[in-house]
Amino acid sequence: PVGSGDDPYLLLAYGELATAAHAAAAVVERATDALARGLHAEWSLTLEERADISVLVAAAETVTGRAAVHITTRILELVDGTAGADSRGGGPGFDRFWRNARALTAPTRADHRLRDIGDHYLNGTHARLTLLA
Repeated sequence: PVGSGDDPYLLLAYGELATAAHAAAAVVERATDALARGLHAEWSLTLEERADISVLVAAAETVTGRAAVHITTRILELVDGTAGADSRGGGPGFDRFWRNARALTAPTRADHRLRDIGDHYLNGTHARLTLLA
């Protein structure tokens, strides 16, 4: 624990952020396990299994990206200009984490990933095989 707090809104927010981080970690763990099984299967991996792994990895990428942006945005809201939320103010510069989260998630369009995931589950389609995501 970082410290005890009596503010019910701070406790609620901290619980929200911790839950978002745990949820993202659980999705990543599931995708990682599936990917490890797929790598172990080597050439016996079927197209359907590869598609399922691809969907789990895409879901992990989407969930973690959204969690990173949500968590860092919420932290900035909680800091609310105190403790040097703006790095130009000479404080800790919490805004750099938000900028990093935005910059790292911007190249990957979550909407495209989500559409591919939905298409896979609703229509049984397989996402196009790419070597780079």
